[in-house]
Amino acid sequence: MNSVFARLVQREFWEHRSLWMAPLIGAGVLVVLAVLGAVLHDGGFQIGPPGRGLPAELARIGPRMIAVYALSMQLFAVAALGAAVYLTDCLFAERKDRSILFWKSLPVSDTRTVLAKLFVALVVVPAGTFLLALVTVPLVFGIMALGMPQVGSMLGEWQFSQWLQAEGALLGSLGVSLLWYAPLAVWLMLASVFSRRAPLMLATLPWVALGISESVALRSTHVWHFIGMRLSPVGDTLDALSRPQMWLGLAAAAGMLYMVIRLRRYRDDT
Repeated sequence: MNSVFARLVQREFWEHRSLWMAPLIGAGVLVVLAVLGAVLHDGGFQIGPPGRGLPAELARIGPRMIAVYALSMQLFAVAALGAAVYLTDCLFAERKDRSILFWKSLPVSDTRTVLAKLFVALVVVPAGTFLLALVTVPLVFGIMALGMPQVGSMLGEWQFSQWLQAEGALLGSLGVSLLWYAPLAVWLMLASVFSRRAPLMLATLPWVALGISESVALRSTHVWHFIGMRLSPVGDTLDALSRPQMWLGLAAAAGMLYMVIRLRRYRDDT
């Protein structure tokens, strides 16, 4: 990564502190809840069945590693929400406060600026959250094991090899998930660069209007099914990579990304 691109990435974290604060707060909440559970528990503890969307690789590792995955997902959910808010606001805010005029005066291309913003949301934030989960989840399990010994008997022994397998499966699932959600990320950026007042409404209203219109006029739900499919988490990573929806979505993301770059070049609300 060259120095200019690195500075652009740093700029995003300076201007949007929620990108790193939200995962840290989420990790702090998990640790606090683990401490409260260890101190205040009444001796009863139950583990429910694993939820949907579990990577197939984890199903063979063991219940403790499934719990590792479930706890990590809490952090990724918080980070994903923060990234979605960031993508919706990143190109709209610079026009709203007129800071775009300053940034355009610098010898930095629109292409590099837009790619830096997308890189932050799709690479830096997920990678940082993954590293944060590497520290937080074992800490949470350690606290729970000290205060609630029955947790260990229910989940089994902590094995380093299984933990590495679980983290590898989680990392693979994360990489495929980022490819799967790339069209959604670029769509939010497109709404951010195009909107004059409410980018979140511009991003969601067309899909809601299409879904309602189809339901009323055609008595079908293809739009709602498409939205649900695109928002659903990735389960089997190899199956996801073989699906045509993955590659069609990436092609659509590339087209929308070109539109975002062109629109930022000429759209400064002056």
